Amino acid sequence: MSKVKITSITLIILLLIGGALTIFYDVSDKAKKFSEEEIASASEIAQEELSDAFVAAESYTFEERAEAIQSIGYSEPEIDKTTMTFEKHNEGEVYILLKLQPHESYDNLSRVLVQIFDKENGSLITELSNVLTWKK
Repeated sequence: MSKVKITSITLIILLLIGGALTIFYDVSDKAKKFSEEEIASASEIAQEELSDAFVAAESYTFEERAEAIQSIGYSEPEIDKTTMTFEKHNEGEVYILLKLQPHESYDNLSRVLVQIFDKENGSLITELSNVLTWKK
């Protein structure tokens, strides 16, 4: 009788663990999968933001880079060591992060990374990077 109880309890535990794993994987797979149209739209936004940053860099020096990025609609930067992170919320369903880092070799250059996130769940849709040349 005890072998039957042990086998029954083992089966019940295995079923519970299997059910919990199934639920876990279902929930973790619910991270939004973006359609090609959403990715294309986000890529277009990233390209526009990068173009705006290029235009701003033509009018500002390296030392004025925070003001330059703020002039195109970004908030005050969060500064972490050498990285400046700017945030921008628009009326759409995305928000934008722009990160600036000084170039390792040249004084008037900055590495720039534009990331587009979904507002609903905070998932990264796309990102675009390049190098900005500041006015001398």
